[in-house]
Amino acid sequence: MKKSLPLLFMFLFLLFPWQLRSQCWELIWAEEFDYTGFPDSSIWSFEVGGDGWGNNELQYYKANDQDNSWVKDGKLTIRAINESFGGRNYTSARIVTRDKFSVQYGKIEARIKLPFGQGIWPAFWGLGQNHAKAGWPACGEIDIMEMIGGTNRDNQVHGTLHWDNNGSHASYGGSYRLPSGIFADDFYRFSIVWTPQYIRWYVNDIQFHVTDIRPAGLSEFHQDFFLILNLAVGGNWPGAPNASTIFPQVLDVDYIRVYKNSSSIVNEVPVKGIAEMPGKAENIEFSLPAIPHWSYQWVVPADARIVSGQGTEKVTVTWGCSPGQIKCLVTGECATWEFKKNVEVKTTITGPMFIAENQKGVRLQTPAMAQTTFNWIIPNDAAIVQGNQTNSISVDWGTSFEDVILQTENECGLTQATFKVVKAGQYPFPDIYTPHPIPGMIESVNFDYGGRNVSWFDSTNGNQGNGPRADTDVDTQYSDNGQPNVGWITNGEWLEYSVKVKTEGYYRVDMRLATANATGGPFSLRFNSNNKITGIIINNTGGWASFVTRTVGTIYLTPEDTLMRLHFNTGGFNLGRITLTHDPVYGVESTGATKAVIFPNPAKSSIVIQHDVPLAAITITDITGKIMVRETGLSATSYPIATDLWWQGIYLLKLETLQGATEFHRFVKMD
Repeated sequence: MKKSLPLLFMFLFLLFPWQLRSQCWELIWAEEFDYTGFPDSSIWSFEVGGDGWGNNELQYYKANDQDNSWVKDGKLTIRAINESFGGRNYTSARIVTRDKFSVQYGKIEARIKLPFGQGIWPAFWGLGQNHAKAGWPACGEIDIMEMIGGTNRDNQVHGTLHWDNNGSHASYGGSYRLPSGIFADDFYRFSIVWTPQYIRWYVNDIQFHVTDIRPAGLSEFHQDFFLILNLAVGGNWPGAPNASTIFPQVLDVDYIRVYKNSSSIVNEVPVKGIAEMPGKAENIEFSLPAIPHWSYQWVVPADARIVSGQGTEKVTVTWGCSPGQIKCLVTGECATWEFKKNVEVKTTITGPMFIAENQKGVRLQTPAMAQTTFNWIIPNDAAIVQGNQTNSISVDWGTSFEDVILQTENECGLTQATFKVVKAGQYPFPDIYTPHPIPGMIESVNFDYGGRNVSWFDSTNGNQGNGPRADTDVDTQYSDNGQPNVGWITNGEWLEYSVKVKTEGYYRVDMRLATANATGGPFSLRFNSNNKITGIIINNTGGWASFVTRTVGTIYLTPEDTLMRLHFNTGGFNLGRITLTHDPVYGVESTGATKAVIFPNPAKSSIVIQHDVPLAAITITDITGKIMVRETGLSATSYPIATDLWWQGIYLLKLETLQGATEFHRFVKMD
């Protein structure tokens, strides 16, 4: 017999369906702003600048300025101020969780009190974690809340999706208007519920918009997103402030909370911890997210032992001799699930990527192991100065670069591990064994390993931006529509890139460049210390973040060209990715026997073509196909041709012999 719900339970369900459903929302992350100071740097990063942020905004976003962003009395305050700074008339703040917290699916909610007034533009939103690589809008954008301030607009908020639609920008959204008052009167809860099927927008649990994200064209919304809070002034959508706009304007945030639905969390949360360890490894930590009111029960193989943390989200383990799984039974309000991690038994050594000659205090180690003897074998001219016969040693290096060997013995048996030693020097980045392929695209921030005066030179100390390679002093950022780039380029700086030319031939060189100056440069492109292109100049592009693609020239490369250098004689511009394309027009290969001699090449006022047999015809065209010379009925083997009135560039030469053979060659005309 089918059982029915008790009448009282059914009555409660009908009256409070959201409250009953919400019991299965489990809090996985929260920023409660329960401290005093700048936004917590372990959660937030400042984005800084006044480049308009793609919307022609009028403010300059500042970092660590108490007037613009401060946490006190349980809330974050972001303040827009009417003040001149960085070439802008307003300042504010924009903070992001990029590389510090991201989420895919769940409920994301913030309790916020909004500002008001013409030209005021607060937002709580997110971008795909692949933003730096994919760019916008291909990374996807989820606007949880935006308000475009002004008369009859201070009471309305918007929720919108942005994505890439076959190379163009697409968006779809909805809005909610208060029945009375404005959003600056009090705090409101703005949230989305995001599942693999839909995204739904809410204000104080009132749904006002929904989007089906199942179509294949909306793949951007099935990945991790990081969160953003900002308060903009002006821009394409709200327009500029006017005489009615009051400053300062304030965005107050009480909290941000992220929940996972209990039914969807199981396959999304990995057990954190190393997946390879030696037998009898001690004090190895495994963990899951700490979620209030959940219980944790860990299980390890029979020959392993939990040292501490049982019943919590984090345990410390001494492993046994065999590979196996660590498991955790997690019980929430709605169900119990099992999380697993496979563990392999293998001895490994960790240490620095590079070691210099005579370097002191080189630290090499393996996980601590119970009841184990350690025998380290190092080059003869090196010395262990600390930790000999333990799992962690300090070595004063010599001049030999032989591999380090570690032999261990315990009840699991005798094992041996090898650490490959790499001498400090210049190597490709990010893989020291793989130069950048040409043809191909090279990110400007992927300059070689090696350090100052070896693979790069930067005139200042410290990375002035918030981009990658923070361990170097090269200034990097993400201002090319979210793509990484090198910025703050000044006179005399340079960058080098190890390359591998796959095919000899002519290559068109395109660069992403931006400058707010009248001109940036000149700078040069070198290969193996030989200038290939000099005097490269970029005219004003409209701003430091207004990147354009410029063809800077065409060069001839061979497999012997292995080191590319960008030498900035004069700076004043930002540099994005560099693309070298093997141009098929320039890359016409000779056919038939190559019997012609063309000199001089490059030519100036004339060239001479010599062949070992008389030719029937000579045809020379420029790269557009325009015929510059067409000679027929020939009988000699040497032919002078005047080129003094031709443009500088590359020309294609077609030779036809009396026997019907055809050859193609190329030559360069210089001024």
